[in-house]
Amino acid sequence: MTPLTARLIRPLLRPPLRRLPGRLPALRRARAAALSSALFAAGCATLFPALLSGCSAPYHPPVVVRGSAPFPGLADIAAGSSGAPIDLILIHGMCTRDAAWIERNVDRIAGMAATPMPQAPQASPALPPNGRIELVERTRQVGGATVRFHGVVWSPLTAELKRQLAYDNTGSPTDCAGVHECKPKRALINAALKDKLLNDCLSDVVIYESDSHDAIRDAIVETIAQVLAADAGSEAPLVVVAESLGSKMMFDALSSMLESNQPRLQALGQNAARRLGLVHMMGNQLPLLGLARDSVVAPNRAAAAPDALQRFLDLRRRQPGLAGPRPRGIAPLALVAFTDPNDLLTYRLLPGRYAAPDMAVTDVLVSNDRTWLGLLENPLTAHIDYFTNPDVGALVACGWPRARACD
Repeated sequence: MTPLTARLIRPLLRPPLRRLPGRLPALRRARAAALSSALFAAGCATLFPALLSGCSAPYHPPVVVRGSAPFPGLADIAAGSSGAPIDLILIHGMCTRDAAWIERNVDRIAGMAATPMPQAPQASPALPPNGRIELVERTRQVGGATVRFHGVVWSPLTAELKRQLAYDNTGSPTDCAGVHECKPKRALINAALKDKLLNDCLSDVVIYESDSHDAIRDAIVETIAQVLAADAGSEAPLVVVAESLGSKMMFDALSSMLESNQPRLQALGQNAARRLGLVHMMGNQLPLLGLARDSVVAPNRAAAAPDALQRFLDLRRRQPGLAGPRPRGIAPLALVAFTDPNDLLTYRLLPGRYAAPDMAVTDVLVSNDRTWLGLLENPLTAHIDYFTNPDVGALVACGWPRARACD
């Protein structure tokens, strides 16, 4: 191990933490995840200096897949809004998130033109004890227009169920043949992947796609309704930025609103469907999650059942009054899917499944981390680091082709 490698990982190899209530599993998981990232970075930077050229980010700069449609950035929509405020709903995907995560990504999305607006303090616990969704609302000036950010933190809804897996999280190894609690030895990288990717992240997908689905969806519906009801008469553009599982959650919620037998929810859903002009999907899982709605005994297995996005689009087209003029600053609904090909949980959108006169589909290939000698990219950062990728932030803010306001 070279001296630089040792400096990178030595702070992460401190003596095991003593058993502390509440925060211990999170601290251990954070340390394991950080160690995993450090080892991958150290491998590229120092373990094989002669092969440094083999450690690359193949999709930096990003590649827009041939046949994709141009799409606006936040700066474009701001420039065309004629001063009307823009609403942006930010919803996270699988893995535990908190208000701080929303805050960081609001600043990233707002980009170089972000200017905080005066507002009352809105701090709230990261994981409210009553298991309710946390709505984090912030306002920024972007390109001369006001953007109202609405961050939906749904992690509290699944936190209690995920604690059932806490016994399996990596801890200080013990003698599993003895009388103490069994904590087997795990390789460091395996520990990071098991604790974070499996126990904390994929568990969210299992919970959402099972008996808890309707309860979680309805909680998100009420949160979106709260956002929309605050300015129910608005005709300003609506933008959605969704991460991973959050894309399906958002489309499920909007579809539920359009199908609701409650006039209030249906009216707000129609308002959202009409105003919606741009959806950014980070780490799209719709093709994989759609398999849960297919059947091996279906008469025609070659034809896949409509996924959450197709279902929403079909409902949207059938709503009365949605064929009228679009809000200022937006063209037909733009769908942009950001995909790191080394993200094991992500799939490109197939334009043929969604193409229509009222749709514009774009696939963008990005690299969220370096590929280690052409063999491996850290699977954890490949999936959860879309928002920390500057290339992704630039495209969300400035669109493709790049908006003049960003130059």
